[in-house]
Amino acid sequence: MAVVSAPGWTGRWPDRLPPAPVLLGWLVAGHVLLKVAMFPLVVSAPPYGDEQAYANGAMALSNAVRDLFAFTSPDTAELDRNVVASGWFMPGMSILMAPVYVVFPDAGPALVRGWCALMTIALHVAVVRSLVRVLGHRWAAAYAAFPGLVPMYAFFGFGAWGDLAAGSVLALLALRLFELGRGLRHGAAPTLRDGVVLGLLAIATLYLRASTSVLLVGLGAVTLVAALVLLRGRERWRAVGAGAAGGAVFLVLLAPWALYASHVLDARVVTTTTLATSRGNSFGDPHQLCFGRCDPDSPEWFKPVRYAREVARATGTNEVEVLGEMSSYARRDVTLDSYLEDVALYLAAYSLQPAVFVDHVSTPAERNVAETAGAWTVMGTTWLVYFPVLLLVAVSLFTVVRRSLEARLLDVVVKLCIGGLLLQPFFHVAGGRYWTTAAPLWGLAAASLVVEWLVRTGRLAAPATGVVTDRDAAVETWLGRIQRLLTVAVAVVALALLLAVVVP
Repeated sequence: MAVVSAPGWTGRWPDRLPPAPVLLGWLVAGHVLLKVAMFPLVVSAPPYGDEQAYANGAMALSNAVRDLFAFTSPDTAELDRNVVASGWFMPGMSILMAPVYVVFPDAGPALVRGWCALMTIALHVAVVRSLVRVLGHRWAAAYAAFPGLVPMYAFFGFGAWGDLAAGSVLALLALRLFELGRGLRHGAAPTLRDGVVLGLLAIATLYLRASTSVLLVGLGAVTLVAALVLLRGRERWRAVGAGAAGGAVFLVLLAPWALYASHVLDARVVTTTTLATSRGNSFGDPHQLCFGRCDPDSPEWFKPVRYAREVARATGTNEVEVLGEMSSYARRDVTLDSYLEDVALYLAAYSLQPAVFVDHVSTPAERNVAETAGAWTVMGTTWLVYFPVLLLVAVSLFTVVRRSLEARLLDVVVKLCIGGLLLQPFFHVAGGRYWTTAAPLWGLAAASLVVEWLVRTGRLAAPATGVVTDRDAAVETWLGRIQRLLTVAVAVVALALLLAVVVP
């Protein structure tokens, strides 16, 4: 497919840069070199927090693979205990990590973290290639610069959490949706292959990060409505068929996990079981989560689970149901003000702690002088790069892009994805690792804002509006309305959170 240059990336200012393909190559190489330079900081770092659960799941899956190739029955008890466990995590990262343990059953931290780095580099390159094909080399270069050259983003690629990988796959999904929007504008329905690819990307995102479920459902609904509105006759039915194919792929691939987890936990599980406990811990009184204080000798997140299991055994129910009742009890005194204050706190933790996980992957007490200097370099340079871009992203959420019809379409897709990801602090505790999921979309939002500013100030030549036919004019009108609706929604939420924090 021919490369489509993005509107607005022509003029004198970009001509001062190296040729776009050359610049892009340097930036991608810089991302790889960052990872190579930081590898000594993590080479001996053991799994931290959720990483251990993903590693346990990967080892259990690798054992099952070896059993199957040896024509013996897999150890289902091990799979129950380590892949499903309490249903907290979907097994996306365990599946990605399993090949390491299939080949090296006793793989140490260096090998596992090296494998994670290779996987995230591959995903990074896949997004770059997709951007080149869909938007052009300069947009790909912008993405390769942010988040690609953010030191903490590269550093986080050594981790076994699914957040960064989910963000890369979500970026691929967003670009596919943008392409689909281009076709709908011209009256072309998506093909069955398009539907299957979208279904695969969506389920991969979900398996890597269960909290994207609301976003994925929302994107699917918006896409289907857009197709029904913009298409007519046979093309409309083709779009419905493509949507059905994508939905079928998504549900068929979700079913094995949902059915297996539901069987193991004796409760209905669709994605994970963490929402109830998290809501109780995040917005309620954590000291009342066990209908009073939990066992003080248990780790924070295990206290309610152990208590719920005991209650379930005593009452003949299941732990998932009991956890829901415990969460409701802990949240019985929650008010709108207290809820919004907590949301504001978690939103700040989500976005304002970009380098906090350096100390989780690499423990400060165990570093030598060189490693300490390296860790501080990662954190300091991350802050210098990250916060200016974060400011651009924040401004972009309140800005309506107008330079062309395609720019409007990209703006809507990116805003929907960012908005969907930022729903997490409204339902779940958030922290300094979750921004890596949003980072690719943040990079596109910041780049779009910069291009809009350059066009408006005359530093870049204004692109063609792309409005040629009456259909184009109608699409532009509706995209403008959606853009304004999204910016108003962001403003209302921001004002509500600000008032909750400031007003006593």
